This record gives sequence, structure tokens and C-alpha cells, in this order.
Amino acid sequence: MADNVPITAGTGTDVATDDVGGVHFQKTKIDLGGDGVSSPLVRGQQTKANSIPVTHASDDTVALATGSKVQLSDGTSDATVRNLAANDALNVAIVDGSGNHVTSFAGSGGTSSTDDADFTALTTPGTPIMGVRQDTPRTVTNEDMGVVKIDTNGRLEIAVGANSLDVAHDSPDSGLPAKVGGKALSAMQTAVTTGDRTNANYTLYGQALVAVMDPAMQVWKQVEATTAQTGTAIWTPAGGKKIAITSYQIGTTSTTAGVLTVWFGASADTTFTQGTDQVVFRGNLVPSATGTPGVIANFGASPIFCVTADHVLRYTTVGDIDVYITVYGYEF
Repeated sequence: MADNVPITAGTGTDVATDDVGGVHFQKTKIDLGGDGVSSPLVRGQQTKANSIPVTHASDDTVALATGSKVQLSDGTSDATVRNLAANDALNVAIVDGSGNHVTSFAGSGGTSSTDDADFTALTTPGTPIMGVRQDTPRTVTNEDMGVVKIDTNGRLEIAVGANSLDVAHDSPDSGLPAKVGGKALSAMQTAVTTGDRTNANYTLYGQALVAVMDPAMQVWKQVEATTAQTGTAIWTPAGGKKIAITSYQIGTTSTTAGVLTVWFGASADTTFTQGTDQVVFRGNLVPSATGTPGVIANFGASPIFCVTADHVLRYTTVGDIDVYITVYGYEF
């Protein structure tokens, strides 16, 4: 069959036209078929094979007016791209079906910024990174994605893996050791509650404080007497403090024997009470012309701690024994 159909004016086939000011414009239908094939273009949404490809002009710029939208759909769910110029400084945003902002594009400092790009505080826009507060962390399957965790103040929480620092007591050790630091002290720190975490303490020279003190904390006292003493003060601590004795020395002379008691007592208590007052030393010293106790010294591995704040270190003698007492320690 021939491709062309001849038309004779006034007779034969009618041709659809539109009369515009006395001039007839022929009406046509668009057919997408190739040579020898007919595929009419049908109104409404069609498949790609039955549609005409359309693209934007290469010399034109796409612009969305404020409030206008471009609807994207996969046939089931819709996504909207709209201009949010009236709401913020960004150019384009993707929102969900309820109009909630999903993500943003463009703007220096946002997702379009390059590495090492200039940044001006309070001026350069950026893309925020959000986190989720989780008082009880959730488990994420290996190689799955997960959200970052923040605390109640919006700060990023970072946990150390179980294979590094938080290894349980009596667990096998492996890997390289972690460097541990501490807090330098020249005075005893404030007591914490039992079971609380605390700082590792060091001297001002970086030496670990095990159970004693920094050299700047050391206190020493010395007394001597040749007559009987009744609750005479050796060491009165500062208000609210307790005494810790790290060592003491006791020496005698002459030939007078007597009982010496070194003890802790209240600020107004000068009478030693056996079984009630805390005793540091109590013994009968019997010096003679040929043999004296000489020096009694105590350098214990652990200090002697007074159990009550504001208690005074005192000494009491029975008889006019000559005695010399030197005490070293600290207050806490």
C-alpha cells in the first residue's frame, strides 16, 4: 500500500481542521510507530515504550517558585522536592508524605562542600549530624547500619570496646597496654562515696600514691618530758581532720621507770580510759644505769589511722620517767 493518500478538494475524504480567522489548520494525531508500523500516542500515563522522551532545554535553568513542588513516585510511594526559601537558607529540600523535612542539599558547608573548605562560624551553613539518646543501647547486627548515640546534653557518647580497656577482673590479658594517667596532689582529696569511681593519685613528681602521702603532706611532732604527764597534747589536727601516723620513735634516759601511753583523745579529754580511747603505744619502760630501752621505733608498712576527726594525739606517763617522743604522719 502507498504511504500517501491523495485528497481532492470538495469531494472525497473529510480532513479535520481548525478554522482560525478564515484559515484552516489541519488537526493531526501523533504516532510513535516506525516505518510500516502504527503506534498511536494515547492520553494519560503510559509506559516508557509508549511515551515521548522529554528533556529540559540545554540553555534554560530549572527554577521552582516558592511553594511549588515536583512529585517523584515509584508508583506506590511519593517523594516531594520543593523550594523552602521561605523557611530557611537552603535551596531545595526533600520532604516525606507528611511534609516533614528529610534532607537538604546545596550551600557551602553542607553536603556540597569539599574537603578543607573555608568555614565561618555562625555564618557558613552546614548539614547537621543527628544522634539518638538511648539509655539502654540496642544491639545492631554485624555489618548493619546504626545510629550514633548521644547523652542528655546532646554530646556524642563514645564507648571503649570490650577488647581494650573494660576487661573484667581475672580475665586473660592480651594486646598492648594502655597508658594510665592520674591527678597530682599535694593535699588529700575529698573523700568519695563507697563504690564510686575515683582518680588515681600521684605526687607532684609523678610518683604513685599507694597508701601514704605526697612529701608536702608530711607533718612531724616532737615532745619530751622529765615529769609525769596527763594527757599532754603531742599533735592537734586542723578542724575536721584526722591524724595518720606513719612512724614514731620513743627514747628514755635516767633510771626512773614508768608506764607510757600514747593515745588519741577528744579535744577536752586528758584522761586516758583503758578500752575506750584509741591506743597507739602503751608499755612499761624500766631503764637502768647499765641498760635502758634506748630507742623504740615503729616504721609500719601501713599508717596508724585515728578513727575520729578532731581527736588529739596525747601521751600520759605514770612516774617521773624521762621520755622523748617523735611522730611523723599526715592529716586527712
